[in-house]
Amino acid sequence: DFQYGQRELDTIEVFLTKSARGNRIACMYVRCVPGARYTVLFSHGNAVDLGQMCSFYVGLGTRIGCNIFSYDYSGYGISSGRPSEKNLYADIDAAWQALRTSIEKVSKISSPVLIIHGTEDEVIDFSHGLALYERCPKAVEPLWVEGAGHNDIELYSQYLERLRHFISQELPSQRA
Repeated sequence: DFQYGQRELDTIEVFLTKSARGNRIACMYVRCVPGARYTVLFSHGNAVDLGQMCSFYVGLGTRIGCNIFSYDYSGYGISSGRPSEKNLYADIDAAWQALRTSIEKVSKISSPVLIIHGTEDEVIDFSHGLALYERCPKAVEPLWVEGAGHNDIELYSQYLERLRHFISQELPSQRA
């Protein structure tokens, strides 16, 4: 049972990232202390998931004066894949990368934002596009280009179509 109120719920951010082994990893960032200097990367034990640990994270972070970042292993919670030693290593690496690349400034953007990212980007992992989308308060419906890599995304027809729609429909309606 979650023993906190709306104020605490507003400090919790949940998103998906992708591991090097191709699994979607559920992540939870709990901002327990405004302006906290440190964030603890917490690997929970087995037989639980982020939902079960959420109250614990809020209480722990508040008591130690840090934010808490955690993730579900492959096969736990809503994370895809199966539990295995290899997946475990890939999961912690994906969580660490997601935490390191959290782009705090993106939450301050006040204009509409369109995120377009290829699902097979070999230079900037797809998880970065997902993380940006989750953090942008003014993000419009993103375009995830299935099969697109880092250098060929503009060759997909939906790329140009989505940009045109954003510029002609979504930008003008946001300014009204």
